[in-house]
This record gives sequence, structure tokens and C-alpha cells, in this order.
Amino acid sequence: MALNRSPLEPITQEHIDTYRRDGVVCLRRVCNAEWIERLLPLATRLAANKEDFGLLPSYPGRYMSRTIAEFRELAFESPLAEAACRVMESKEARFFFDEIFAKPPCSEEKTIWHTDRMGWPVSGKMVPSLWMPLTKVTKANCLEVLAGTHEEDVRYWLFSPNARKMIKPPDRVPHVDCEPWRQDPSKRFLTWDMEPGDLLIVHPWTLHYSGGNPNDDWRIAVSVRIFGDDIRWDPRPDCVNLAGVSFDEMVQGERPEGPLFPLVWSADGRRDSTEDYPRGFATRWKRERKSDVNEYDVFAKSLAAARAEERRA
Repeated sequence: MALNRSPLEPITQEHIDTYRRDGVVCLRRVCNAEWIERLLPLATRLAANKEDFGLLPSYPGRYMSRTIAEFRELAFESPLAEAACRVMESKEARFFFDEIFAKPPCSEEKTIWHTDRMGWPVSGKMVPSLWMPLTKVTKANCLEVLAGTHEEDVRYWLFSPNARKMIKPPDRVPHVDCEPWRQDPSKRFLTWDMEPGDLLIVHPWTLHYSGGNPNDDWRIAVSVRIFGDDIRWDPRPDCVNLAGVSFDEMVQGERPEGPLFPLVWSADGRRDSTEDYPRGFATRWKRERKSDVNEYDVFAKSLAAARAEERRA
């Protein structure tokens, strides 16, 4: 069987309504087994074996499509963009970037409760995380979402490397700790059992979290980010830096376009050529230079220290 280019299961009105209500939806059988067989060995070599694929040492699990042809094919040719557009009711999708999220067996490593909204230098809501497991996922090691929080217009203070060098503006608040709400019957904490090729579509304003991995096998997922119809540049100094594009090029209020953000799906069949998409980065570094620092972990430690200080006060 060949790699499928459209979702194996139809996107229904129920999926659309679920995303509107919860800020997340789980789609089954978006990518077929051939995609997983193609990507999992590479993801394992990258995440578990720490193999050097020429990725940025500052982000060793991001921008795989720059140097790994199979991930470039996932970004440009897979059913992910179409699935997301049909759920969001967007007429087109432009590729943003991709990354790997991996947790080793029996890991207690946690990713704090957060939203992605303020990380991206854009306005608009159609910039979801498309989170697809390459290994079997159980509720115990799945990404967790607090349903309905995408309705809350909160500008959380970010944990990006840029933000950590800045003084928090008065209109930002620290990311909330959702753990005390677990006993509140009005709150819905969502997790899923997922097969490889299933897909979570997570709204950028939705609070989400990742606990440890109590299972005996690696949990490996790939996340592809896209831009939908309503996305416009809105650069801010606390945003995450993007490889290959400076804030100078992000013209306020204009749509992201060009070879870095190719049109990968549209309702009328239009697509951009990806021949000009970069095959590398605008810098060189020593091959032995490598960073396994997780920006979420760095912020989690600083946040925990701040909360401890608040309790002492």
C-alpha cells in the first residue's frame, strides 16, 4: 500500500463540533501504516539514539524537514494539513515547522501546563499543533488537555529563551497550575488511547500538559504546525525565534508566505512548489556541539522555584 495523501477516515461535523467545544479533537487513522514504518525508525534514531541528522544544536528535535527527506514528505505531502483544515474550516494551510516529542521508558519527565499562543509571532487562531504518535500511546503517557480553555482570552507569559531574558509585561500572567482543578467536577481533563497514525489537533489557546511515561517503551510523537486562513504576522520580542526568518521580515498584519511557508493544502487544489524550501540552516557549527536542553524543562524548574518562593512569602 502506498502512502496515503488524504485522511483514511472522513472528517465529520462531529469532529468540527468537538474541536469548537473542547479546543482539541482526536482523529483516528489519519496516516496509514506506511507513514509510520517510514518515520518511526528515523524518529527513534533521532530521539532515542541521539543520532546527528544535521539539526540545529539549540533545537535538536525541531525542523526535521530541513535535513530529513522523510519528514519533509510528511510536512508537504501527508494528510495532516488537510485533516486540520477540515476540522478548523480553513480553506488552506501553509507549513510552519515540525518537531519531535519523545519520552523514554519509565520517565518522570513532565512538561508544564501551558498554551502555545504567545510563542508564535502571529495573530489569529488557526495555528494548531498536529500531534501524531509514532508509537502506541495510552492515557497514562498521552498529551493531556483541559477542555474548553481555548475560550479563555489569556495572554500567558511565555517560557521562550527570549522571554526568559525579559521583564514580564504587565498584561501577561504566569501559566496556571491546573493540578488543583483535578477534583473540580466542572473541569474536563482529556487523554486518549491512541494508535500510531491517529492525530490530535490542539488549538493554540488550549491549556495542555504532558506527564511522565510510566510505560516500558519509548513514547514518540511528531508534531507538525501549520498556518490557516486567519494567520497574520504579529512579531513580539518574547516570541520564539524561527529558523531562517527574522522579525524584520514579519510585516505586521501581512500573511506568512514564501519558500519557508509553502502552501501545502488548499480546498481548491492549489499547492506551492517546495523546491525552494531550505535544505539546511544559515549557520555552521562543530558536529560535536549538541544540546539536549528542553526549553519546557528549563522553564518548569524556574517556575517551580518561583512558586516555592511565593509559598514561603
